[in-house]
Amino acid sequence: MMISKAKIMKFAVVGSGKFGRELTKILLNNHHEVLIYSRRIQEIESINNDSKSLSGFVFPNSKNLTATTDLKDLADVKYIFLTFSSKDISFMLNKIPVTDQQIFISCIKGFENNLGVLPSEMLIEKFGVKKENLIVLSGPNLSREIAKKELTATVLAGENKKAMSEVAESLKNEFFIPFINSDRYGVELAGALKNIYAIVSGYFHAKGVGENTIGFLLTKSLEEIRVFSEARGANSSTFLGLAGVGDFFSTALSKDSRNYKFGEMLATGLNATEALAKINDTVEGYQTSLAVHKKSLELGLNLSILNFLIELYDSEKSLDEASKILVPEGIDNDIRTY
Repeated sequence: MMISKAKIMKFAVVGSGKFGRELTKILLNNHHEVLIYSRRIQEIESINNDSKSLSGFVFPNSKNLTATTDLKDLADVKYIFLTFSSKDISFMLNKIPVTDQQIFISCIKGFENNLGVLPSEMLIEKFGVKKENLIVLSGPNLSREIAKKELTATVLAGENKKAMSEVAESLKNEFFIPFINSDRYGVELAGALKNIYAIVSGYFHAKGVGENTIGFLLTKSLEEIRVFSEARGANSSTFLGLAGVGDFFSTALSKDSRNYKFGEMLATGLNATEALAKINDTVEGYQTSLAVHKKSLELGLNLSILNFLIELYDSEKSLDEASKILVPEGIDNDIRTY
């Protein structure tokens, strides 16, 4: 096994879900120390006593692992990965002690609320994290494939190249390959917005359309992601990279994605409330779509695929109605600009 050449460091992973556990495993296999946080006391006891989660996930090199339910324990940890859901941002960050020495690596995809506030904006504006102390991690990073050691790339984006390089070296192994990017805003937006269009992808796939239509849909979906992100100040070239095209296609074509499954359920005639109840888990793209739709109207953007999805939440649509969102009234440009 290829071991990272990085110096041995201490990290915190806030969140013991699937992705948080996989990051912890990578860091431990690279011989780093890890403090992992979970709200569940039984989970913490299982990790500390038996080196495994309640779900049976076994942590390697457990002598370097400590689990805690107290976020105050993070006070002396420099590098902190945030791997919890976007809906928990305010609750969690109110409890984390923030210092000027800490580097936060946000793995959170989505928006904090229906006002369209990104996690990084919350960290900077509400909790006083310095811009140079903030890194966003994103990319086509499906936890189940990382667990199988499938070759996977990720992107670390931010202003602090030294910190990004240190984190990248600490994570790198023979199957998990980090890259760095200076467009933190674009990488974060791409990671949030792709969940919206994964819902639409699930819907169209469930309707049984052909590959030509799927190619048409995904291309125009990526265009809407780019248009919205550029309107908010992101760099268009970011969307040609791993956080854009890479993450978008792996999510939009994944039948295991909750967003994709949610779209499939909408295609059966369920409304959003009914489909969410049936999934009984977080569907990041749903709340994100509401926030982005509201913001797109404020920005004067006509995002036809997103507009269709919002209507679909409350009323069933036929395939003919759905297909019309892709067909312009006249002859349109291949690539739109605003």
